[in-house]
Amino acid sequence: MERIDITQILSPDLKSRLRVHDLELYLTNMEVDHVELDFSNVKFATRSFMDEFYNTFLKDQSLHPYQVEITNVPEDISRMLESVSRTQIRAKVIPPNVPEKAFANVEELLSFLATAP
Repeated sequence: MERIDITQILSPDLKSRLRVHDLELYLTNMEVDHVELDFSNVKFATRSFMDEFYNTFLKDQSLHPYQVEITNVPEDISRMLESVSRTQIRAKVIPPNVPEKAFANVEELLSFLATAP
Protein backbone atom coordinates (compact mmCIF):
# COMPACT_ATOMS: atom_id res chain seq x y z
CA MET A 1 0.00 0.00 0.00
CA GLU A 2 1.26 3.45 -0.94
CA ARG A 3 0.68 6.26 1.59
CA ILE A 4 0.33 9.75 0.09
CA ASP A 5 -0.05 13.11 1.78
CA ILE A 6 -2.79 14.59 -0.42
CA THR A 7 -1.44 18.10 0.21
CA GLN A 8 1.86 17.16 -1.43
CA ILE A 9 -0.02 16.38 -4.65
CA LEU A 10 -2.66 19.11 -4.50
CA SER A 11 -2.42 21.71 -1.71
CA PRO A 12 -3.57 22.26 1.88
CA ASP A 13 -6.62 24.04 0.42
CA LEU A 14 -8.78 21.73 -1.66
CA LYS A 15 -10.99 24.08 -3.62
CA SER A 16 -11.75 22.78 -7.09
CA ARG A 17 -13.48 19.80 -8.65
CA LEU A 18 -10.77 19.85 -11.30
CA ARG A 19 -8.13 19.11 -8.69
CA VAL A 20 -9.87 15.80 -7.97
CA HIS A 21 -9.25 14.81 -11.57
CA ASP A 22 -5.60 15.84 -11.23
CA LEU A 23 -5.36 13.50 -8.25
CA GLU A 24 -7.10 10.72 -10.15
CA LEU A 25 -4.63 11.06 -13.03
CA TYR A 26 -1.71 11.06 -10.58
CA LEU A 27 -2.93 7.88 -8.88
CA THR A 28 -3.62 6.15 -12.18
CA ASN A 29 -0.09 6.90 -13.35
CA MET A 30 1.35 5.45 -10.14
CA GLU A 31 0.07 2.01 -11.07
CA VAL A 32 -0.59 0.84 -7.51
CA ASP A 33 -3.26 -1.53 -6.19
CA HIS A 34 -3.99 0.24 -2.92
CA VAL A 35 -3.40 3.84 -1.90
CA GLU A 36 -3.86 5.56 1.44
CA LEU A 37 -4.62 9.27 1.12
CA ASP A 38 -3.55 11.14 4.24
CA PHE A 39 -5.61 14.29 4.89
CA SER A 40 -3.79 15.36 8.07
CA ASN A 41 -2.30 18.51 6.49
CA VAL A 42 -5.50 19.66 4.78
CA LYS A 43 -6.54 23.06 6.10
CA PHE A 44 -9.64 23.69 3.98
CA ALA A 45 -11.86 21.85 1.49
CA THR A 46 -14.87 23.12 -0.41
CA ARG A 47 -18.06 21.13 -0.56
CA SER A 48 -17.70 20.91 -4.34
CA PHE A 49 -14.23 19.36 -3.98
CA MET A 50 -15.52 16.84 -1.44
CA ASP A 51 -18.54 16.03 -3.60
CA GLU A 52 -16.33 15.31 -6.60
CA PHE A 53 -13.85 13.42 -4.42
CA TYR A 54 -16.62 11.23 -3.04
CA ASN A 55 -18.08 10.53 -6.49
CA THR A 56 -14.68 9.85 -8.03
CA PHE A 57 -12.96 7.79 -5.34
CA LEU A 58 -15.40 6.52 -2.74
CA LYS A 59 -18.83 5.99 -4.29
CA ASP A 60 -17.90 3.06 -6.50
CA GLN A 61 -14.33 1.93 -6.01
CA SER A 62 -14.69 -0.79 -8.62
CA LEU A 63 -14.30 1.91 -11.28
CA HIS A 64 -10.57 2.22 -10.49
CA PRO A 65 -7.67 -0.18 -10.82
CA TYR A 66 -6.69 0.78 -7.24
CA GLN A 67 -8.37 0.79 -3.84
CA VAL A 68 -8.51 4.16 -2.02
CA GLU A 69 -8.41 4.53 1.74
CA ILE A 70 -8.55 7.91 3.45
CA THR A 71 -6.92 8.60 6.80
CA ASN A 72 -6.37 11.41 9.29
CA VAL A 73 -9.30 13.44 7.99
CA PRO A 74 -9.84 16.60 10.08
CA GLU A 75 -13.17 16.64 11.90
CA ASP A 76 -14.75 19.48 9.90
CA ILE A 77 -13.80 17.86 6.60
CA SER A 78 -15.00 14.49 7.83
CA ARG A 79 -18.40 15.99 8.65
CA MET A 80 -18.58 17.53 5.19
CA LEU A 81 -17.67 14.22 3.56
CA GLU A 82 -20.36 12.48 5.62
CA SER A 83 -22.89 15.10 4.53
CA VAL A 84 -21.89 14.70 0.89
CA SER A 85 -22.16 10.92 1.11
CA ARG A 86 -25.71 11.16 2.48
CA THR A 87 -26.81 13.28 -0.49
CA GLN A 88 -25.43 10.73 -2.96
CA ILE A 89 -27.38 7.70 -1.80
CA ARG A 90 -30.80 9.24 -1.52
CA ALA A 91 -33.15 7.58 -3.98
CA LYS A 92 -35.57 9.78 -5.83
CA VAL A 93 -38.95 8.20 -5.31
CA ILE A 94 -42.07 9.17 -7.19
CA PRO A 95 -45.14 8.29 -5.15
CA PRO A 96 -47.32 5.65 -6.81
CA ASN A 97 -50.70 6.56 -8.31
CA VAL A 98 -50.04 10.28 -8.61
CA PRO A 99 -52.55 11.61 -11.14
CA GLU A 100 -51.14 13.46 -14.10
CA LYS A 101 -52.86 16.53 -15.47
CA ALA A 102 -52.09 18.22 -18.79
CA PHE A 103 -52.96 21.76 -19.81
CA ALA A 104 -53.42 23.15 -23.30
CA ASN A 105 -52.12 26.59 -22.31
CA VAL A 106 -51.01 28.76 -19.40
CA GLU A 107 -54.51 30.11 -18.80
CA GLU A 108 -55.83 26.58 -18.15
CA LEU A 109 -52.96 25.98 -15.71
CA LEU A 110 -53.66 29.24 -13.86
CA SER A 111 -57.36 28.46 -13.71
CA PHE A 112 -56.60 25.02 -12.26
CA LEU A 113 -54.20 26.47 -9.68
CA ALA A 114 -56.79 29.01 -8.61
CA THR A 115 -59.04 26.13 -7.51
CA ALA A 116 -56.38 24.59 -5.28
CA PRO A 117 -57.21 24.59 -1.54
